[in-house]
Amino acid sequence: MLSALIISGCASTAMPNFYNGNYYMAGDPSCVRMRPLSSTRIMCVDKSGADTGYRDAMTSQQMQMYQIQMTQQQVQMQQLNQSMQQVGQTFQNAGEQIRQQSQSWTPPQAQPISPQGSGNTTYRQVGNTWMGSNGSSCQVVGQSILCSDGKRCQIVGQNLICN
Repeated sequence: MLSALIISGCASTAMPNFYNGNYYMAGDPSCVRMRPLSSTRIMCVDKSGADTGYRDAMTSQQMQMYQIQMTQQQVQMQQLNQSMQQVGQTFQNAGEQIRQQSQSWTPPQAQPISPQGSGNTTYRQVGNTWMGSNGSSCQVVGQSILCSDGKRCQIVGQNLICN
């Protein structure tokens, strides 16, 4: 007897296959090949050549139900695809909004502290750096402003306070 090799690519689930005038659910690992047992029944064979059991030809109602299920699956996949595109667009919009907000952020301006006696240092902001009258420079590090002379500073109002 002739046996048919089901060409199902990488499919791992059964699907209707036309064989000897009828459709049979085949193509899964337990039915990679089939051979006829009668005009409406086949024997399934796995990839090692072992018989795995018989399957009957699909009725017209079974074929119709299969087609309906496949149509429903396709609609669900389209809906899922649309949902994923909407989520992607939402994330893209949020990212763009964050990017625009970060571009418009400017660091607070600190006014120089005028010396109230000897030993006090006056600071002036130059870009993102504060230059001290004692030659030190200060940079923002996390929530603090650290200076090259070892001082830690904070912006209070419009003043740079260091200790």
